[in-house]
Amino acid sequence: MHKTKKTTWILIGIMIAAALVLPFLVGSDNNYMLNILISYCYYGILAASLNLLIGYTGQISLGHAAFMAIGGYSYAILNKTLGFHFIFAMLGAIMISFLCGLFIGLACSKLSAIFLAMATSGFAKAVTITITNEKWLTGGANGFTGIPKITVFGYKLTNLEIYYFALVLALLVFLVCYRLIYSKTGRAMQAVRNAPIAAAAMGINVNGYKFLVCGISAAMAGLAGCIYAINLNYLSADMFNKTSITLLTMTVCGGMGSLFGPVLGTLVIGTLPELLRVFANYLDGIYGVMIIVVMLFMPQGIYGGLKDLVDKMIKKREGGRVHGQ
Repeated sequence: MHKTKKTTWILIGIMIAAALVLPFLVGSDNNYMLNILISYCYYGILAASLNLLIGYTGQISLGHAAFMAIGGYSYAILNKTLGFHFIFAMLGAIMISFLCGLFIGLACSKLSAIFLAMATSGFAKAVTITITNEKWLTGGANGFTGIPKITVFGYKLTNLEIYYFALVLALLVFLVCYRLIYSKTGRAMQAVRNAPIAAAAMGINVNGYKFLVCGISAAMAGLAGCIYAINLNYLSADMFNKTSITLLTMTVCGGMGSLFGPVLGTLVIGTLPELLRVFANYLDGIYGVMIIVVMLFMPQGIYGGLKDLVDKMIKKREGGRVHGQ
């Protein structure tokens, strides 16, 4: 376990260093590329939040982007409409998302995986309809416009500074996930996923853990929605319609039940739309094919496949040394 943690921290250090340097490699004044890097941050947070739900408690959600929408719109209303400082607006949006997640957590404790997937999909549709119909509050079909950029003591942050702000928040989320995964709570969550009946027999509050993880996962998604709103300065219900499928693809392809799976999934799936602009109308189909291919040849996702490959190479190398002696 100690060796695993050491390797994990080395990988984290490498990724943080790369993330810090990357803006200067793509151009610190290139707003287009900076927007893509910012999208990696909020999609990474989203994928990590869904990974907690699916990868560690086995609860399937097909409407996770609804919590992102709730977080984004809550931030916009608190910040622009009600005049809250951006910090308090973010905290309020995260809390609202958390409470909505607890509401879905009630369904998690009573429904099996397939019915829960249907329930979360229905919840996402309800959120979209509410946003569209409540024009007086959300802007309706025209969207919520004019969301202010972050201002600190009268200074408006640039896109580069917003990227680093988003990166810090993403790192904090992954730190929370790390602490949660490598704790008694994380082990209990995995027991709930693998054998809920056995976990309950050992005294683990199965429904309680499902309830709590739903709230935490939704709060993280709400934070991602805040970053999304801050970066784009505009929100529309249509913007979240396909996000749940993209997010599910990131989580599954990256590798469920692992700390680095969401990171790899975000980088791979988040980059595809830029590389496949010519096939933009077929992206949903491409995502579907990717999930099938990954599940067939890398059941543990890209991260699991790469990890198995590295382990085999190490064993082969060590075996060669033994025979050489």
